[in-house]
Amino acid sequence: MDPTLLIAFLTTTLLFVLAPGPSVAFATAQALRHGTRGACITVAGDALGTVVHIAVAASSLSVLIALSDIILPPLQIAGGIFILYMAYRSFMAARHGQYGKVKASDTASFWAGFFACVSNPKAIVFFVALFPAFISSEHNILFQTVIYGTIFLVLDAISILAYALFTMHTVKRTTSRWLNADTLSGLGLTGVGAAMIVKGYRAIPQN
Repeated sequence: MDPTLLIAFLTTTLLFVLAPGPSVAFATAQALRHGTRGACITVAGDALGTVVHIAVAASSLSVLIALSDIILPPLQIAGGIFILYMAYRSFMAARHGQYGKVKASDTASFWAGFFACVSNPKAIVFFVALFPAFISSEHNILFQTVIYGTIFLVLDAISILAYALFTMHTVKRTTSRWLNADTLSGLGLTGVGAAMIVKGYRAIPQN
């Protein structure tokens, strides 16, 4: 490992994960509705999305990267629609007074977390444009990729969980029964889902 590149990677990664993005917003919304378990499952889905980014960056699949303009827009739109459906369920739970009674769908939380991560343009830029720059050709490339990827996964997961759980505990202490966690979760999910759909639509290649 090149110590200079390792320090540079740690610094860049910390700056990246400390800036809240779609994954943080979604995990926070899930934490508000389903608690710590929902946030953790969402982070697991996000981690799988990160693994996909790392695999693409490490393998230098230029063809796949070139196809990202075609693949990612519909993926963003599909993910956004799915997250809007989850927002609808949150609003319905709040409307019918089912707060705390509706269990989280682990599968839904996991894959929504995956969609939020894998279609995040910020993450794509990081792994396609920046990640390879920290790999030294003088050392084992696979070993460096595994180490850097593990570091990113851990720091990213800690950051997302910290934001989500801090917000969850803060909201639970301050919100009234008229604005419960389900309503706030629905609002957050609506924002994330709508943003993903708009980004996906704008990224569709124009003929």
